Amino acid sequence: MHFQRSAVRRTITAVAIASGLALLAPAPATAAPPKPHRQVYAYVTSLDGHVYVIDTTTNTVQGLGTTAVGGGPDHVAVTPDGASLYVTNAFKYVSAVNIAKKTVTNIPYDKSELSPDILYGEAIAPNGKHAYVAVQNPFHGDKVSVIDTATNQVSDTIKISRPHQVVISPNGKRLYVTGDKGGLSVINTTNDQVIAAIQLDESANGMAVTPDGKRLYVTGNSGTVSVISLAKRKIVHTIPGAGTGGVAISPNGSRAYVVGVDNKAKQGKVSVINTATGTVTKTIPIGDALPTNGPGRYFLPSEVAVTPDGKSAYVVGSYGHGTAQGTVFAIDTATDAVTPIAVGAGDTMGVATGRL
Repeated sequence: MHFQRSAVRRTITAVAIASGLALLAPAPATAAPPKPHRQVYAYVTSLDGHVYVIDTTTNTVQGLGTTAVGGGPDHVAVTPDGASLYVTNAFKYVSAVNIAKKTVTNIPYDKSELSPDILYGEAIAPNGKHAYVAVQNPFHGDKVSVIDTATNQVSDTIKISRPHQVVISPNGKRLYVTGDKGGLSVINTTNDQVIAAIQLDESANGMAVTPDGKRLYVTGNSGTVSVISLAKRKIVHTIPGAGTGGVAISPNGSRAYVVGVDNKAKQGKVSVINTATGTVTKTIPIGDALPTNGPGRYFLPSEVAVTPDGKSAYVVGSYGHGTAQGTVFAIDTATDAVTPIAVGAGDTMGVATGRL
């Protein structure tokens, strides 16, 4: 069983106020200014048409001001400066959410109401200047749309057959897009041209690049994770039985987290991979197992995101379409403790983490 759905940081200005007759002595020239506090949040899209914000210190749902992005939100990505969220939507647009101004701008791909655009994965450049969105359109052509985040307009398109998953290298120079028949296109982001192709053993469901930019982890229907050397542009290792869904890498690059289903126990799971050895070191159960004495449903995880501090992982998914109450599972990466969080009024679809 698998799901192909597949994954913003904010800034706060510190203000110093002097009052009365108090005099502030100048700081020594060598003293560094204090760093502003930046809380870590998880951002979750729900089929009820909203983005929900989770405070990762308390695992409680917080307000975001304007969170309504319309029916069908899927993937969510956070800009590096923490100012905005970009949310793909089943109704052929991307919602750009400005955190500070609490506004939502919908970016359409075709003004025609009958446009068959279907939006899939997305990635945001490390410098925050562009968002890349996979768009399938059987009549007008498949593509990756390049969004200029300064104007929130589509500034370029890259032709890719059946694009689905999208990730970008940590230095922002290469974009990797999975396509038709297990193909993986390598794109030069300087000119938005396809410069190479990597053949996968199967179509991809999830994808993540390591922080050093050297390797790419890809999941597929078989449950095997393919590890790709980006320098050699080929698969150099496979990890069977890890999972079929989303994948995320820890900030220090030492672990990969892959979601899937334990078919024997009939229960959701997260496999933790040691990236140095390329082996699954532990499996964390997610949600309850299917009852053995009667009918029931178990949680089917689809995506996972790790916080920038590496302390937590957040898993979204579904108990089945039409679920009245959405659920997110928070994992303490130090203890493997799992905390369920009630979120929204429908399936939880996408998840991303960032600092505010």
